[in-house]
Amino acid sequence: MDSTTLLGLVGIGGTLLGTVVGAMGTLGAARITSRTQATTEEQKARRQAYSACATACLARRDAAFALVDLFHGDAFDGDLVHERVRELDGQRDAVARAVGVVMVEDPNGLAASASYAAQAIEVLYGRLRDWDLELRTGRGRMELLNSQHRYALQDKSEVDQAIERFTEVCRVVLRPLEHGRPLFRTRWTSRFSRTRRIR
Repeated sequence: MDSTTLLGLVGIGGTLLGTVVGAMGTLGAARITSRTQATTEEQKARRQAYSACATACLARRDAAFALVDLFHGDAFDGDLVHERVRELDGQRDAVARAVGVVMVEDPNGLAASASYAAQAIEVLYGRLRDWDLELRTGRGRMELLNSQHRYALQDKSEVDQAIERFTEVCRVVLRPLEHGRPLFRTRWTSRFSRTRRIR
């Protein structure tokens, strides 16, 4: 085999090798880009799910807190209170759907904190519903408030803590490095659960 043929073969081999290496690099870059896009889309979907859940919980919390104020108002209107109780009941499904979406994700105790927030609001709603029923069956408002007001305050505090905890865990899950720590597991201690938070 003469040197011209040998050089031609080497040239062809080099071209083929360059093509293979280039193709592998392109495929690798495409794979990285695809993975990055998938991660970005997943992060966006999580952010939307967590935001929707927090918004639904906050809306129901605000409605419940406003209802507590209505019970204490000087110009008490039993019919308006009854209407607000029904509206508060109607918000339950929106909260349940939003929590359900978060539970599908369930990273690092986030579903537990979302569920806990919804449950805390439900406890306060149940108390207000019972108050409305008692007033409609003839119990005096001041007698009711004197015996039950402190429990409503405890419920409100529990709701605020639960929602704050949920939003805190959302921030950590979405931006773990900004909080200077890795993701952590949570467990709860409250009237609803006997377990404790783990740091």
